[in-house]
Amino acid sequence: MNCRLFIALAALCCGTAWSDPPPGRELAVCADPANLPFSNERLQGFENRIAQLLADEMHATLRYAWNLQRRSFLRRTLNAHACDLVLGAPVGWQALLTTRPYYRSTYVFVSRRDRGLDKIHRFDDPALQKLTIGLHALGAEGANPPPAMLLGQHGLGANVRGYPMWGDEQEQDTPARVIDAVAQGDVDLAIVWGPIAGYYAKAHGDRLALVAAEPDETVPELPLSFELAMGVRRGDESLRQEVQAALDRREKQVQAILADYGVPLMPPAATH
Repeated sequence: MNCRLFIALAALCCGTAWSDPPPGRELAVCADPANLPFSNERLQGFENRIAQLLADEMHATLRYAWNLQRRSFLRRTLNAHACDLVLGAPVGWQALLTTRPYYRSTYVFVSRRDRGLDKIHRFDDPALQKLTIGLHALGAEGANPPPAMLLGQHGLGANVRGYPMWGDEQEQDTPARVIDAVAQGDVDLAIVWGPIAGYYAKAHGDRLALVAAEPDETVPELPLSFELAMGVRRGDESLRQEVQAALDRREKQVQAILADYGVPLMPPAATH
């Protein structure tokens, strides 16, 4: 984890392609060791699979710098030169130089199909007043997510039941608890970040409905859908371009991986 990982940006000579990575060439990825469905040390997350896809495309050996994704994640990984690439970075994040987005997802309402709550998609729906609502509670580890703030705006704070987002390195499926709570009837519905909801809902077959949450036009500063890109250190334009080119060439495979993990995908934003 403390070993410095790097990418050697040597060009392919005379158009020759290698079947194996050339000696010393590494794609060094900053990642969380216990953050399914995104990444883990067992390489079971969709970001693990996408990272391997890119490494193969770039003829590089994939290596990881592992750190729990909490506050100061970048300071302890990318900015410490332990790694060179971050997956799932919000487009335009000022701390990074980002590629174009490779997917866009949204928060979703999760409910049991047999409850007939799958028509709820707005935070001002009167039906929410009588329902218990599961949310991931970040607490001291980070800011409250947009759904928590929107529920507060609509006077629904007392309806919220908090579930942990983070566990320790040995606990792989902490985010699943809020999805399981919906399936077991402990809460009426939940509002969950799409990739997490889609992945863990699959364990419950067709019992759960996922409905994209509609933004509240009265609070435009709280969006519910986000575009995700890959990020490198600011100023590393050559690596950004190389990663972007690899993403472009493997776009279909990337989208297939996201679909395989149940990620709810939204249409790309109009311009970048």
